[in-house]
Amino acid sequence: MKRQEKYRLVLNSQKLIGFFAVIVAVFSSGCQSLSYYTQAAAGQAGLMWNSRPIVEVIDDPATSPHLKDRLLLLSDIRAFAESDLSLPANGSYQRYTDIGREFVLWSLVAAEEFSVTPELFCFPIVGCMSYLGFFEEESARDEAARLRAKGLEVVVGPVAAYSTLGWFSDPILSSVLDFPDTELAGLIFHELAHERLFIKNDSTFNESFASFVEREGVAKWLREHGREVEVKQYAKRLTKRDQLIDLIQNAREKLKILYAGGISNNQKRLPKRYIFDDLKKSYQLLRDVGKVPNWDYWFKQNLNNAGLISVGTYFDQLGFFEKLFIDSGRDFDRFYKNAEIIGEGGE
Repeated sequence: MKRQEKYRLVLNSQKLIGFFAVIVAVFSSGCQSLSYYTQAAAGQAGLMWNSRPIVEVIDDPATSPHLKDRLLLLSDIRAFAESDLSLPANGSYQRYTDIGREFVLWSLVAAEEFSVTPELFCFPIVGCMSYLGFFEEESARDEAARLRAKGLEVVVGPVAAYSTLGWFSDPILSSVLDFPDTELAGLIFHELAHERLFIKNDSTFNESFASFVEREGVAKWLREHGREVEVKQYAKRLTKRDQLIDLIQNAREKLKILYAGGISNNQKRLPKRYIFDDLKKSYQLLRDVGKVPNWDYWFKQNLNNAGLISVGTYFDQLGFFEKLFIDSGRDFDRFYKNAEIIGEGGE
């Protein structure tokens, strides 16, 4: 798989899980091990320590023309996020870090063998999350092995960027600068949306909210920059992605019904396998005629409950937020305020 195609897959399938809980929690006691907190703190500190102001990098004669162009584009996207999307005007994405590798984190999602509800990992201050993040792939794989030994199903995937929810000034990472323009813009809008609104103990709300802001923001950014042809291309890509997400969510719903049934766990295993096999076959049929994006890498993995959850977290409530945006008069400030009221338990 080409590097660029793999980048697209990471964006499309996991949408850059927001790894912020451990950074805040590292200064407090919690349910995770000291070694987990240590790797989180050390990783975050390294990113910040090795960062440079974007303006300085652009002005540096040693900076390549390509890197300079990408950072100028990033600066334009960042300014648009503040002025047109009412996203936070803070220190995030004002600095640049060359991480020297493709991915900054590896995320871990886990679930019981007969459940499509994620295993939760709890931290002080920010509450419980449906994922863990590791700066070293080996550490993520080791934790996955430990959880599998307890009978859980686990998926580990690469992450190119994340948000600390404004607790720190997040730098832009070298791992994302070569994303296509729309994906780079979407990433910035998505992660800044986390800084604009975060609801404790509700990963699905948070990620679906950020995913909606990302989609709406990218379309607006393209239109405002006169890139009408790309608006149509972007909409077409989203349509294909939504068809694939629907396919995955339908499989998840079938599993949910199966798991809630009154038969024994042994009797559930064979129909469970059939549901996953059918998902793979349905994907391949749609993939062959170009109706869904290329997620071959994702489907070649050992599909399980955790894998379905890792996708659903980002898309489950998109329809809800689209309606809320329309009801808010397509005004971002009003939309954010209404989303916050609902997220915190209001009407």
